[in-house]
Amino acid sequence: MPTITGSVGRGRDNHPDDVKVIQTLLNQDIAKLSPLMPTAVSGNCDAQTILMIEEFQRRVLRFRAPDGVVGPGGRTLAALNGISAGEPALQGIVLPAPAAKVLKEILKAAGISRAIVKRGARTPAEQACVMYENCVSKGVEFNKRLYAIPGGKVVDVFAANQDKPRNAVIQSMLDKIIEVGPSNVSKHVSGTHFTFDVDPNSMSTAQQTAFLAAIRAHKAVSKVIPPPADPAFHIEIPRDSPNL
Repeated sequence: MPTITGSVGRGRDNHPDDVKVIQTLLNQDIAKLSPLMPTAVSGNCDAQTILMIEEFQRRVLRFRAPDGVVGPGGRTLAALNGISAGEPALQGIVLPAPAAKVLKEILKAAGISRAIVKRGARTPAEQACVMYENCVSKGVEFNKRLYAIPGGKVVDVFAANQDKPRNAVIQSMLDKIIEVGPSNVSKHVSGTHFTFDVDPNSMSTAQQTAFLAAIRAHKAVSKVIPPPADPAFHIEIPRDSPNL
């Protein structure tokens, strides 16, 4: 499914590659915009492209006041991609059906048409690798704040051994994860929860605010850690929740 990295349209980012995506999608739907003619796929968001976006919003989405803007996670892009407004799209890793259902309900409540799922269930070894890379990229203090006491002990292992070879440090971190209990370190390594991370870059800043509010309102969600406390929207759902 074609995607864009920034908004396209009146007064927006209009990165050339994004504009080309929208121009191509508009041309594919030109029958709905008659008597307008296809536009050149130039990467230039000109007056014709904006007019076509507005007409698409007016005729297909029934906007009373079309804004001439296509956002990365908005209804206009979803409609151009042929996605039903009632069924948000999930991209990235595939979630178990109950978790996917909850996430779609959250997205629908927030008025968001799509989201990218970055991470889900992990093995203890995968958790050790993730924590190692996060310690390298974000630093020890960030990760100490991110994790509770058991996870903090794993971070301490990194701090004490970070000058050693990568594989040796990861193995030491894995040993500590096993010692303190994988599910105590992270619900990503748990058989009791559906745990996954949603990429904040798959939605606008305004949508992130609505998304967080919808997460907190959903009764199946037991915990959420939003950015910047976590690099992504970290969501935990008990597998035995009566609200699944």
